[in-house]
Amino acid sequence: MDAVGHVEMPARMRAAVLLALGRPTEEIGPEVGVSGRTVRRWRARPEMRADISRVRLRLLDGAVATVTFGQQR
Repeated sequence: MDAVGHVEMPARMRAAVLLALGRPTEEIGPEVGVSGRTVRRWRARPEMRADISRVRLRLLDGAVATVTFGQQR
């Protein structure tokens, strides 16, 4: 838990979120505490690709909900 009380997300999941957002592996690695090469290896794994897909779907769902509910005002 950090100083604000948030639970720290594991490095691999943080990397999946950043990959889903389109960030380059060379930037992601240092941000999550590993090398860019490690992020590229993680990205090649089926379970990581599934995590990235899930994150993208959640981002898309959130965007659609924002647009949909924003139009009802």
